[in-house]
Amino acid sequence: MEKMTKSEQVEAVSFDQNGNVVVNKETSMSKKLVARRAIEAHLEKKRLEQNLEAYYFE
Repeated sequence: MEKMTKSEQVEAVSFDQNGNVVVNKETSMSKKLVARRAIEAHLEKKRLEQNLEAYYFE
């Protein structure tokens, strides 16, 4: 597996100020992989929010 250079280490998926998933269309990753990363980021955010709510309501 080849190592990515600094210029290639751009986030494919991130969150904006409102918590929405933002996909970087400039990435060299395949569309399938970017879509998977977006879904994983969304599910992780949802899981963390549920854990936070559970913590506050205990």
